[in-house]
Amino acid sequence: MLKHTPLYNWHVAEGANITEFAGYEMPLHYKSGILEEHRTVRTKAGLFDLCHMGQIRVRGRQAVEYLDYVLTQKIADMQPGQVRYSLLTTFDGGTIDDLMVYKKKSEFVLVVNAANKEKDYAWLRDQKGLYDVELTDLSDTYGIIGLQGPAAERILAPLVEDGLGNLRYLRFLETEFFEVAAVVSRTGYTGEDGFEIYFPLQAVPALWNQLLREGKSLGLVPVGLGARDTLRLEMGYSLYGHELSRQINPLDAGLDFAVKFEKDYFIGKEALEEIKSSGVKREIAAFVAEGKVIPRTGYKIICQDKAVGFVTSGTFSPTLERGIALALIEKGLENENVHLEVRGQLKPLTRVKTPFVPGRVKK
Repeated sequence: MLKHTPLYNWHVAEGANITEFAGYEMPLHYKSGILEEHRTVRTKAGLFDLCHMGQIRVRGRQAVEYLDYVLTQKIADMQPGQVRYSLLTTFDGGTIDDLMVYKKKSEFVLVVNAANKEKDYAWLRDQKGLYDVELTDLSDTYGIIGLQGPAAERILAPLVEDGLGNLRYLRFLETEFFEVAAVVSRTGYTGEDGFEIYFPLQAVPALWNQLLREGKSLGLVPVGLGARDTLRLEMGYSLYGHELSRQINPLDAGLDFAVKFEKDYFIGKEALEEIKSSGVKREIAAFVAEGKVIPRTGYKIICQDKAVGFVTSGTFSPTLERGIALALIEKGLENENVHLEVRGQLKPLTRVKTPFVPGRVKK
């Protein structure tokens, strides 16, 4: 049985194209289509139903020590109101998930990928051991709304008692909407300035409708999973199951910044240290295609008549109006000519740096 977020009936009533994702029926796009939704987020603002995402609360006397053990990121020096990107890894260095860590005054909340939330919770519970911590799955209690785009602050600020002007990127504040407690973070998955709002699940529809009313004059539109993916890919952001997996470790994915080897220990540290010392053999690289070619996930990357990797994520970029891709390839091919294999034909690729388009998060 597929699950529904509290906004499912609203999506259907608005004529959304519904698709299955991570065990949920979710909007892929609305009547205007993916390209228009994507461009509206880049120029105005978009509203995203993220209630399928997972949330796990960690609290207790040894919460810091426990999280420093299970996560690659450093947790001990986090301050209340701060958000950090981190990874869960296996003992052999494979990636279980990537996630965001929210540090509150007396507890932490881990925001995890929808497809992995049950698996992540089970893994965290299994690693608890003798740590004096309490784990609670909040996924069926709290929902998330994403508000992204250049107009996002102008839409949200009037609804927040003290405004948002001092809220920096990767920070959050605790506030209220309709006298109900909420968390607002300056975070997102689009590369635009924006916010993610954490709110009790049953109250999400009221806040969703209020935001749409507030943002109507500024061009705010609902946005589905299709544009969410093209927006994140233009920024070169990793997606679990594509650029990250049990077979693709954080060093392969170029996420060294989130792996703190200076910590005394974390799960996977020894394996990742060995990979680092022996030399990382693979990397996620960014490519732009020529003409009308659109790279797709799984297409082979060819160099000198040999397969040297494959596309992990590929799409048509609405901003660049050409095909773009992230691919897992052998390291050391920076100066080589590489091609994309499309139905037996080789199409030239140009290697570029990420992001594909400039990010505009407010730091």
